[in-house]
Amino acid sequence: MDGDMMPAPKKSNWGSLFRSEDMVLLGLYFDRAAAEQTVHELGRIGLVELIDLNPHYSPFQRTFAADVKRCEEMQRRLRFLYQQVEGLDGVFVPDGEEYSRETLQVVRLDDLDSHLGQLEANLNQMNVQEEALHLQMNERIEHKYVLEICATFFSDVPRSGATFDLGESRTMLNFITGVVQREKLPAFERLLFRATKGNCHLKFNDLLKPVIDPHTGESMDKAVFVVFFSGETVRTKITKICNAFGANLYPFPFSHNSQMTMYNECRARLNDLENVTITTRRQKVETLSEIAAKLPLWSEKVFCEKAVYHTLNLLNFDTSQKLFVGEGWCPKNRVDDVRLALDRAVRRANAQVPSMVEERKPSSRETPPTYYRINKFTEIFQTIVESYGVAQYHEVNPAPFLITSFPFLFGVMFGDVGHGIIMAAFAFLMILFEKRLQYSKNEMVQNLYKGRYIIFLMGVFSIFTGFIYNEFFAIPLDIFGSRWKYTSESNMACGIDNCDVPSEVLPPLHPYPLGFDPIWKGSQNSLLFFNSYKMKFSIVIGVSQMVLGICLSCVNAKFFREPIDIWYVFVPQMIFMNSIFGYLVFLILFKWLKNWNSEACMSDPTCEPPDLKAILIGMFMSPGNVPPKLKLYDGQAFVQVLLLLAALVAIPWMLLPKPFLLKARFERTKYQIVKNNSDLETPASDVDSHHHVGCFSSSGSIPIAHCSEVREYLNLPSILLGFQGPFNFGDTMVNQMIHTIEFVLGAVSNTASYLRLWALSLAHAELSDVFLEKLLYTSIETGSPVGIVIGFSMWLCATIGVLMLMESLSAFLHALRLHWVEFQNKFYNLHGTGRKFAPFDFAELRQAETES
Repeated sequence: MDGDMMPAPKKSNWGSLFRSEDMVLLGLYFDRAAAEQTVHELGRIGLVELIDLNPHYSPFQRTFAADVKRCEEMQRRLRFLYQQVEGLDGVFVPDGEEYSRETLQVVRLDDLDSHLGQLEANLNQMNVQEEALHLQMNERIEHKYVLEICATFFSDVPRSGATFDLGESRTMLNFITGVVQREKLPAFERLLFRATKGNCHLKFNDLLKPVIDPHTGESMDKAVFVVFFSGETVRTKITKICNAFGANLYPFPFSHNSQMTMYNECRARLNDLENVTITTRRQKVETLSEIAAKLPLWSEKVFCEKAVYHTLNLLNFDTSQKLFVGEGWCPKNRVDDVRLALDRAVRRANAQVPSMVEERKPSSRETPPTYYRINKFTEIFQTIVESYGVAQYHEVNPAPFLITSFPFLFGVMFGDVGHGIIMAAFAFLMILFEKRLQYSKNEMVQNLYKGRYIIFLMGVFSIFTGFIYNEFFAIPLDIFGSRWKYTSESNMACGIDNCDVPSEVLPPLHPYPLGFDPIWKGSQNSLLFFNSYKMKFSIVIGVSQMVLGICLSCVNAKFFREPIDIWYVFVPQMIFMNSIFGYLVFLILFKWLKNWNSEACMSDPTCEPPDLKAILIGMFMSPGNVPPKLKLYDGQAFVQVLLLLAALVAIPWMLLPKPFLLKARFERTKYQIVKNNSDLETPASDVDSHHHVGCFSSSGSIPIAHCSEVREYLNLPSILLGFQGPFNFGDTMVNQMIHTIEFVLGAVSNTASYLRLWALSLAHAELSDVFLEKLLYTSIETGSPVGIVIGFSMWLCATIGVLMLMESLSAFLHALRLHWVEFQNKFYNLHGTGRKFAPFDFAELRQAETES
């Protein structure tokens, strides 16, 4: 069996961005006295992803559940204090800073808990008192307005009394005064009239400025009213209507002397309330000013303690040894840092038992997490990749390729020197002021800040492709002088150094040094020329990138020691792709490089540039037959037949061998394990390919003790091997059939998908032309300064709004799709088993809490 065993995957010697870091499984042992200090140190270094050793316990059943709950209650109180501070003018919470462990130790959690509870109770009492004062003060303000305005209503009434002689009977005329919201006044008046059947009279006057309603606390436009009526029954109706409309009723004496007395008392009471309110407000500001200075420290203390207790809930406690036991993943080159952190924790806690770090060998089921060392430049590219999916451990990472390919594809679609300069300058300013923008709370600013480096590269590559297209805001740049000229003898231009016979329309012997000649921009066939070039260039780029993706799948297979994937996946895929689309790229380059104006070609009537689409169609429809007008080189018919046969052979090559080889390997391994071990539960004949493998104790399975041996021998993905389920040849065959069909059809659709580079590039160029000619040039032709200013403003707005914003976003999304679907699916995250490294890190937890 040893001779058949396959070696384990090689150790990664590449850079940390090409492949993920080597990870080790650590066992951590530390004394209970040093537990809090140890977890705190692990959170500060942020290098260990701790594994939950108590997965069967709910959060409420864990040892430190009560401590976590207490910390959450303290965080609620802190949020309350933050809200109180933010509601006051002139009181600010200082920016958070990095507090040392010694500074945090000064604050005891128990003392802080009781102090926060006392502060919350005191502030709630202050708020209740302040609300009561505001209620009384607002009531006195409204009452003062009622006394002032209603006095004008009674200014013409005799002061002798409120009794009027109505003939045979003497009736007392009553009235009710108050304040009602102005917008409710018409409905209020109508309902009073209808409810009293006209037996009331309403007078009102609007207040000149809004007042604060005592009950709702909202600023409203109100009006003072007085309702005259007769009888207690009517009084009851009017009072109910006032309450229904939210009117506030206030007393108003009829006697002038009583009015003056009540008015003076109201003003005196109002002054007293204002003084008390100012004093209460001053006390509250002083209290909150002291609290605001300590809030960041208290928040950091509670945050760290909660994270520590939550992490301790993931560990096991050995009651016999009085030790905490933990497991976690750590980058292999940072294990010494973990040991140093545990030693620091022991010294700070004055623990008697030293902590220990043990490197363990992970079981066959434990897959290490994926971790890349990134910086502020590579972070955005890694984020784009991981938005598609997380790489399998030690799988090739597309991020290094995206650093150049992503902005390049964007530049192909967005190529313009002027537009690229604007984009690069904008990103460069963000890079210069990145420290200021880092803490911006605006979501759009934060998104632009995170992508500042990729935006800068997109601008740079747009400048580069703009020079290739020779476009500066849709204006050609004649830097080196055009190599073509027009003559009176022909409607077509000829090369300035090859124009002895202008009617022959010969190209220049020395073409334009950089990019397209500026004369193409104004020619009648410019659209046809650029259309042909950009379409072919898109196919060349697309096929090249897809072939690179297939080659990277070979790099993966070689690294993981999977020869089946090399010979029966990579090789037929390369043959199929290059037999058809690689050959198309060859035809494009051959057609570009061949001199169609040579003497030999000019003397041959059949020597004309052929239609490449017709060649590719004829390759399938009439193999072995190449018409003279479609011939590019000698032996073309034989080569095309050979390539067509290779493409046809590659399809069953991808489909059939791999499932049968996997089945044979599985059976061979199972037989060898059964033969070499005598402690099996059942004979080898009872173990068929439909039983669980080694990770289950059901009848017919390989014992658990041999799980790692099976995995090392088979070295297959879990989806094919069946470690977490039965190995089923039918499922494996169907799975391979799906992948084969997907690749064959995807080779066609993905190649066609790259034509979006051509489409968006032409759309960008045509929009630039339209805005330039219809807005700017048209306004210049008018000769009016006002018209020129208006035209330039419209052109600038269209350039910024449509081209720089909408078009750039469209090009970005298309470049994103090309990398996710057409490039990465050839080699990246094929099994979907990747898991991102998530260490216990205070900084990451704090950032996640801030964003939420």
